[in-house]
Amino acid sequence: MRYCVQPATAKDVAILALAMADEDAGDVEFDRDSDSDAEQRPLDHLLNAFLSSTEVWAAHDPKGQPCALWGVGPTSQDLDVGRFWLLTCEEVETVPSDLAALSTIVLPEMLTTYTRLESIVDSQNQRALSLLQGLGFTVEPPAFHESSGRQCHRVWIEADAASLVVPHRPTLLN
Repeated sequence: MRYCVQPATAKDVAILALAMADEDAGDVEFDRDSDSDAEQRPLDHLLNAFLSSTEVWAAHDPKGQPCALWGVGPTSQDLDVGRFWLLTCEEVETVPSDLAALSTIVLPEMLTTYTRLESIVDSQNQRALSLLQGLGFTVEPPAFHESSGRQCHRVWIEADAASLVVPHRPTLLN
């Protein structure tokens, strides 16, 4: 399938947010305020991620509908390190090679802003772990992630690493 990748708009985020099913809640990282034990709702988490990101990219299908979002913002500990996130619809998730090829368009752009990209991925999200490992990310062994209460992997890639794997993508883009 052909896709168009461009900076995301609030409309793109709203469309994908409306399409989110309840089962998507398990695939996002939940942050908790130190004063509150309540988990954020997945849509609130998406909105906060969008608003705190310095870059958000969207892939649109031939009908102009967003089918994937990539975002990144600085970590609070180090402004040179970007915390990235990804949200997809089922259309793209069912074709991992498309998602990998689209990611190789977006991730190098993020790595021009940040010297390192990192994130936390639930250890049960094997699809995301396989994608990131296939793209050249280092996947650390799982550890207990206090704010989510789950076993998670820390994943990262350096901007100067030649390890970002760029698969052949002949017909994905307009």
